[in-house]
Amino acid sequence: MKILQSTHSPPDYIPPPLLAPDQVICGPHYPDSRNGKRVISIKTASGSYDIAPVVASLPLEQRPDLFVARVDSSGVNLPANVAGLKCRKVLLLGDTHHLAKPLQRLIGYALQEHYDAIIIDYDRHHAHFFIEAGIGPVYWLPGINIRRLPVQPKAKPDIPFSFVGQAGKFHPRRRALCQSLIAAGLPLRVMSATSAQTRALHARSRVNLNCSLNGDFNLRFMEVLASGGFLLSDRLNPASGLDLLFIEGVHYVAYDDDRDCVEKAWALLADPDLTRKIASAGKSHYEAHYSTDRILGDFFALIDAGTVRPEFDLALERRCQGATATDRAAVLGRAALYEIVQAIHIGRERVRMLVSPGVDPAFVTDCADLPRLDLAAEDIEGSQFQPRLLAAGFAGRITSAGQGGAHNPAQWDLLAATVSEWRAGWAQGILAANLHAMLLLTDVQASDSVAAEIAEAGLTQVATDTPLYARNAASPNPGGGA
Repeated sequence: MKILQSTHSPPDYIPPPLLAPDQVICGPHYPDSRNGKRVISIKTASGSYDIAPVVASLPLEQRPDLFVARVDSSGVNLPANVAGLKCRKVLLLGDTHHLAKPLQRLIGYALQEHYDAIIIDYDRHHAHFFIEAGIGPVYWLPGINIRRLPVQPKAKPDIPFSFVGQAGKFHPRRRALCQSLIAAGLPLRVMSATSAQTRALHARSRVNLNCSLNGDFNLRFMEVLASGGFLLSDRLNPASGLDLLFIEGVHYVAYDDDRDCVEKAWALLADPDLTRKIASAGKSHYEAHYSTDRILGDFFALIDAGTVRPEFDLALERRCQGATATDRAAVLGRAALYEIVQAIHIGRERVRMLVSPGVDPAFVTDCADLPRLDLAAEDIEGSQFQPRLLAAGFAGRITSAGQGGAHNPAQWDLLAATVSEWRAGWAQGILAANLHAMLLLTDVQASDSVAAEIAEAGLTQVATDTPLYARNAASPNPGGGA
């Protein structure tokens, strides 16, 4: 099969999956390269570019039967006019968990361009937005970007504790966690490396740390297991799909927060027999079920016949069960609100959100997949939140704050309310007593003029196109890379 892949990533960072030995790669970070008359790669413009001239530049014998585009929230690689290609077209959709307006941007792109299949890898929990927006068919296929690399096994790992990856300004929670571990006296080494070097470091480390950027099932999870390393990772929400693939305590160990991570890291470093046992089980399970060869086989089964393995079936995510195209504007509006909460969630260990009675239960259900978000409402038994969350598979996800808000106003980071409830005085007392809390108005329309009321209450809009208000107008961290 002749394959053209388009990617946003540089060759030495996350190379595209090896779908065919003679595939052609194009993207803004790839050079124009040939081997004789055969095209190896093609450099494209950054951002949006017409894919038709790229295909036309290929020799006739290399024109694709399959076009695969990797598109993420950075907007670096956005092939256009995809519908005009005379071949099958597959969109690999990534990184809707960070950067500016990731869901709105990628939903918009998928609506504009017409692909035969949409595949999500890191962010299974966001699949329902695309289905509800009328985009499809949508699939989940984790590990599609994991390449098989030779790793020399280590009988005795010589690095006690490591994290390999990014831990800079775009990763505030991850950076804070690493600082906490080092401050606790743990021998954590924070490193950056190429893909091949990273795998070797995973194999050399007795304990490998993972900290997702924003509740995503990231590449590091499978990379560590593929290398035969022991994995200590943050606990994700069940909507991530992680629990469908690996068993906590058998294939890896999870932690809840900084303190839990410190305690577990010390215990694991003191028990090399346990780490070896779990690392071995994790690698065996990965190789048996999710190795590169198996996932590539799943990819072709999916695009050829729509066949998916039971554990990859998005019907297991209840928000996707029976989901059909609904009011697209409403879906995009919910996605925009979710992105605000997600952006706050990215930089904080915990986010405590109090929801007013009039807020759309669908929005609350959207937010329930953020693993470090604590949801509360005044009277959950008398609201629509509880049944909607239960139906979506989030039983017990919201707690009761008690009638009248909460006895401790200082505990809330975010208050979600409708405009009418705000005007009726809901939460104004809490905001007056809580200088760090932010207000999210969930149903502001362009015709609403709330600026004067907000200003009178001493709040400022965080951004001109965002219905989020705060005393210091501090913008949520937009997030960065993997």
